[in-house]
Amino acid sequence: MNTDIKQAMHVEAGKSFGTSEANENERHWNDDKIDRKNQDPTNHYDKTRMKLNFEIGPDGKVHPLGYQEKSLEVRLLERLTELGWKPFKSDSKIQPNCCAKFIFGGNHDRTLEMAFGPQTVNLDKGADNSHLQRCPEIEQWAKDVYDWCAKRYGQKNIIGFQVHLDESSPHIHALIVPVGQRAKSGRECVMWSAKFGKSRYEYGHILREMHTSLYEEVGSKYGLERGDSIEGRNVNHLSKRDYIRKLAKDAKQAEKAVKGLQTMIRRLEANIFSYNQQLAKAEQELASGKITLNRYEVQKTDILKLIAEYQAKLEDKACKLQEKEQELEKMTKNIDRVGRVVQPFRNHKIDFEPPRITGKPPIFGVDKWIEEQNRSIARRFVKIVRQIEELYRKDAEQQIQAVQNNALLDYREFKWLQQEYARLTDLNNNQTEQMQTFLDQLAEPSVRERIFSIADALIGGQPVAVASSGGGGNADSDLRWDGRRPDEEEEAYRRRCLLYAIRIVNNTSKKSIRR
Repeated sequence: MNTDIKQAMHVEAGKSFGTSEANENERHWNDDKIDRKNQDPTNHYDKTRMKLNFEIGPDGKVHPLGYQEKSLEVRLLERLTELGWKPFKSDSKIQPNCCAKFIFGGNHDRTLEMAFGPQTVNLDKGADNSHLQRCPEIEQWAKDVYDWCAKRYGQKNIIGFQVHLDESSPHIHALIVPVGQRAKSGRECVMWSAKFGKSRYEYGHILREMHTSLYEEVGSKYGLERGDSIEGRNVNHLSKRDYIRKLAKDAKQAEKAVKGLQTMIRRLEANIFSYNQQLAKAEQELASGKITLNRYEVQKTDILKLIAEYQAKLEDKACKLQEKEQELEKMTKNIDRVGRVVQPFRNHKIDFEPPRITGKPPIFGVDKWIEEQNRSIARRFVKIVRQIEELYRKDAEQQIQAVQNNALLDYREFKWLQQEYARLTDLNNNQTEQMQTFLDQLAEPSVRERIFSIADALIGGQPVAVASSGGGGNADSDLRWDGRRPDEEEEAYRRRCLLYAIRIVNNTSKKSIRR
């Protein structure tokens, strides 16, 4: 059992929220959809536990999952419309954040205990858990998390709050609109920076405070310790090839650690053996009268003290060696399991009684009796063979399914690499073209001065007004500026300001030519 009992909270900025995400959160799926989802080895949706899923409604009470008439994405759009949110143009490469996607969870064993108590849960795919009943503790935990969210972001800004108990670990999905007030009008509007900061530094500070607040108000009541900060940490799902590479690297490091510990243990054992020899020599010198009893006692005390110290170190290294050997063995098995698609067939054992003739042949009609006995033996033999065939046929089907799934994963990765290569090629060509245009523009002193003045103003957070040759500002410009992003580095922000200044100058030049 994992003794690291901690709470977990993940928040992701959302620029949109589609129907597929809404259907997944509210489980608007049929059996075929669930089966297709479960074909992915990373997914684990238990049909027999889906009836246990629930959500916390706007009234703060427990309701069946998906009980509301309007779907999740529709409710989000309605709230955004109330707040006057207007996205950028659909073809714009940048969009403002309109929602925060939260996932709340915790230690696997502890959350299962809150959800199902002492009931036995079978987490194997396809297992039947229809006997399970939901425990009140998971509902109370969800209510407390909901109250925590409502206190920070406002109850009407919680668009959805779904609790999933049908996957490996119970967890919560919360969809929240970050709302702030405009400085001049005081009107409420969608404002990511009001709740999560204007820079990555503010975001990191707020995130640490959120972890602490969640622990103090919720987690501590359920034995969940404060979660670790994920500030600056990128969590990525590895591809199969990268996962195997990572396992191999970790196994190599574990193997080095094992060899290092083995070397340390040999040295410690040699030292202990050496000091035992010194002790035996001192006893011989005492017996022969070469040293006095006081001298012997002093030497014996010093030697025994050193032996005890080395013995303690030896026991510590031996325990660490055992842990590392177990870790290495587990990694080796994982590498073998992931790298090998086709598994060896199992040796099936079938309990059966060999066919035997129990009756005595009659005096008359012996030929007919022998024929009947042969038919009986043949039927029993065929039945046994059919049982063996069925068992190996199921094994063969599983092998074929594993190969198909593996080929599908490799094909998806191959297609993704093709798309990524095409995207990076286009990006490189676009960057090359932009760089050439930029160099041509810098050759003209007047254009160079305009570009750097606009970029400096953007970096300093000042409003930029660019007048075209026809007069007037750029109030109707389609080049929108969203300021510095929460997770953006200083160097990346400066580079983006410079590229944006170039676009403004180019856009102004094109309008001047049209006029």
